Amino acid sequence: MIYIKYRLDKSKFHGIGLFTGEDLKKGQMVYTASPLLDVNITREQFDQLDEKEKREIEYWGFWDEPNNLWHVDFDVSKFINHSHEPTLTQDQNYQDAYLITTRNVKAGEELTQNYLEFETEEDLIKRGIQVK
Repeated sequence: MIYIKYRLDKSKFHGIGLFTGEDLKKGQMVYTASPLLDVNITREQFDQLDEKEKREIEYWGFWDEPNNLWHVDFDVSKFINHSHEPTLTQDQNYQDAYLITTRNVKAGEELTQNYLEFETEEDLIKRGIQVK
């Protein structure tokens, strides 16, 4: 769930991005996982999907190795694009997704996360995301 004012717009990183609609302070909470807006899919459930559904899960979600699940967000957090200089990071004090700002962020800036916090370089390459 997103806890700030935001807008969706064209991203310089990839397709559509999530942009803050307000100034944010370093360390401010922006997103937490929501049992109502996130879906966790077991390997067995994933294997029962047709190929089109699998591609959708692989594109919008990620394999959560520690929990042995596919995780997919169905709120606007799925528009947080990858960057090696992100504006958001996972707060290490929480096991579930809990994104905080890496620095002060001005209204209008795109919110990004380094996907290597939860995916491998190989996963990113498969999705067409530049890793270097």
